[in-house]
Amino acid sequence: MFEFFDELEDPRRAQGQRHKLRDILTMVIMAILSGHQGIRGFTRFAKANEEELTEILNLKHGVPGYFTFQYVLSKLDEQLLAKKFIQWAQSYLPDLADDFVALDGKAIKSTTNGGNTKFQNFVAVVSAFGHSTGLVYGMKSYENAKSAETVALRDLVRQLGLQDTVFTMDALHNKKNIRLDSLY
Repeated sequence: MFEFFDELEDPRRAQGQRHKLRDILTMVIMAILSGHQGIRGFTRFAKANEEELTEILNLKHGVPGYFTFQYVLSKLDEQLLAKKFIQWAQSYLPDLADDFVALDGKAIKSTTNGGNTKFQNFVAVVSAFGHSTGLVYGMKSYENAKSAETVALRDLVRQLGLQDTVFTMDALHNKKNIRLDSLY
């Protein structure tokens, strides 16, 4: 995965960088695979495994701290990161293809504000998930007050550019005047 990470543009200025972007992202992935969530979880994982990570990743300054994880992850463009990852995965495993891709939206926990009023707002994500491979082909986030699941889903399908694929989705998206095949 280092080749994928090396293709990403580091959002930080070069001056004063103590950790490579690829090392930070590697630690994040390792933390997630170990069951850790969020910036504090990533930091705890890094500190608990500092000796091994320093040796394996050849870190000169030890593991990054909370604010380094927070800054890097907040500055990365998640849409671009997901798109580039999908491209990398498809080039690395070209035989990996799904005939059926599920599209669905989910609200993100603890993002609701405005109560049960017309001002209610929450952040949600639509994702494209391969039935056979179990791969997530892409995700797109949106705010309920500014957009809708149907719009975000259509944008995601356009971005994916999948050909010869059957999409499965909720009845919410089954409207006479909207055809997904017209998105290409």
